[in-house]
Formats: sequence, C-alpha cells, structure tokens
Amino acid sequence: MSPLPPGSYRPPNDRWGSFTKLAAKLPEGSVAVVDRTVARFHPTLIPTLEARKPRAIIQLVGGERAKSLASLQKVLAGGINLPRSGTLVAVGGGTVGDVATVAAHLLKRGVRLLQVPTTLLAAVDSSLGGKGAVDLVVRGRVVKNPAGVFHYADETWLCPELYATLSDAQVREGSIEAWKMVASLDAPLFKKYVRTPPALEKLVKDARGLKEDVCSKDPYEHQGLRRVLNFGHTFGHVLESLSRFKLSHGDAVGLGILWALDVGRHLGVTPESVAHDVERALARGPGVLGRDRAAEIAQRAPLKDVVALLDADKKAGANGELRMVLLTAVGTAEVVDVMPKTWRALWPAWTRGARP
Repeated sequence: MSPLPPGSYRPPNDRWGSFTKLAAKLPEGSVAVVDRTVARFHPTLIPTLEARKPRAIIQLVGGERAKSLASLQKVLAGGINLPRSGTLVAVGGGTVGDVATVAAHLLKRGVRLLQVPTTLLAAVDSSLGGKGAVDLVVRGRVVKNPAGVFHYADETWLCPELYATLSDAQVREGSIEAWKMVASLDAPLFKKYVRTPPALEKLVKDARGLKEDVCSKDPYEHQGLRRVLNFGHTFGHVLESLSRFKLSHGDAVGLGILWALDVGRHLGVTPESVAHDVERALARGPGVLGRDRAAEIAQRAPLKDVVALLDADKKAGANGELRMVLLTAVGTAEVVDVMPKTWRALWPAWTRGARP
C-alpha cells in the first residue's frame, strides 16, 4: 500500500515530554517556524533546534499579524530548499501554527508537518484537526481565516515546560476553548468539570480527545459534522475583528458563546436552564470575560461593519443567514440557520452588556 499523501488525515500522534528530549529525534535538515517571544522565554529552544542542523529557522512575531500573506511568503521563502520528504516544524501558538500549516501544504505540494503548540489554546484546539488559514484585509477590516487548507500533522509534541511561562490570560483563553468543547459535546464530563475543575494536562487530553472524535468522522468537513466545533465562533470572530485583535481569540470565543446562548434562548432552541448553567460554569471555571467587555467593543462598531464581517464569514449562507451552533442541552448542539432579524433584535441589549 502506498503511503498517505502529505498532510492527509491520520489519527493524532501525540507525544508528551520535554522539548529537548523530543527534539533529539527531529530529522536533520528540517525547517522550523518559531514564535520569537517563545524563543525569548525559553533560551535553550533555538540551540536545541540548531543542534539538529536545520535548513532554516524562521522566527515570526506571534499574534494575529503572523497570519498574513507577508508571513506566509517569509515561511515559503525560508523553506524553498526543503525536499518533499522534509519536515516543517511549527513552534508557537495558534497563529504560528496556522501559517506553518498553510506553508506545509504549499511547499513542494505538501511536506511533513510537526506541531509544537506553546500555548494552551493551541494545545487544546488549533494544533489538532488539520486546519490552517491566513487572514485577508477586506475593505479595511481584517477577515479571519478566509484562505486556508487541511494539512494534518504527522506528530504533535506537548511539552509542559512550554506552558509554564504562560500568563493567566493565556491560560484562561485556552481553558475557555476546552470548556467550550466539553459543554457542547460531553454532558457527564461537564458535570465533573463543574464539581472539580481539571488540572492542565487532563484539560488538554480531554479537549484533544473530544475534538479528535469529531474530526475523525469528518476530517475534511465534507459532512458538516465538524461545525459543532464552531460553538461561539460566529460572533466571537466578529468581536475579535472589531477590537482589531486587542481581544484575544479565546476570550472572543468565550463572549461569542454568551451571545450564542442568547440566540438559542431567543429562538427557543436552548432551554433557559441550560443557558444559565453554561454561562455560570464558564464564569466560575475558565473565567469568561463579562458581558461589559463585549458591549464596549460593540458600542463602537458601526452596524455596517458587523454586517460586513458576518457576510464574509465562511459559515454564512447565501441569503445572509448565519449557520450558528446552538445548544439544545448540555453536551448536545445543532447547527441552526439564524436570520439577520434575530441577531439584530438582540443587538441593543448586547451593546448595553445585558442578557436579553
């Protein structure tokens, strides 16, 4: 049997351990894409990579600006001499992982990808599932992820020492994404989390297991099963863009979940008790930001900008309807077409920081 094409679906190959120990088996002649801030916080990281005689080590400034066409060009140029059998290593958070995933797909029409997530958010979410994307500027606004690929990693290294330098805010946003998956996919686990919030390593393993269970059934989003993973993302992406990315992705998703619960309640899809329990759990567990933060962003936004961002969302329908993930119960969600009049009716309350 011939080997799988580069980047095609394969079950996760997660390896836990120190970066130094895992890197000892990195093939020589690889190309590494490294978040510059991570390299500064972990001074042995670059020397450890250099010991494996890489063809190039490309350092990027992390954050949303890493997901630009300019960054993609830099990675592609740095990897121009990488053979098709070579390895591209992504060492950073979700944005560095995203641009490296796109580059791995394009270089020589596909090279081996190795993910080393350095943020909790990347560990629980973006480094799994094969997706990579870059942002585009449309009418002066940054639109998240309209140009992307599927390119699954051959390996993922999960190195606890890399998470030791994360700020409380970074831990919060990664935890939000993990709790989101638990709340929408696993009711018994949600109850356990409410009783006793998990330790970091268990949080990562649980979230990765839940996401992989979904992705394995729909690895390329042909069946729509993966849409459930977008719970909170529709308006989360809007708030993130409107804030000009001063609001982090994880925090934006948390606020987007609150608004998705409101939409579900308004349409009679999400029971009042479910919305209340999930909102309270997210506040007490990972510590989702308050509604006032969403209101602060929404108040400054012209409605036409909101409409433009929603229209540009790849989950939007041809007639302006939003394909939103709404909870029907804890652990159960469905995709619902939400017409513009629905969210517009809720907008005044959202801009006041109120629960409609």
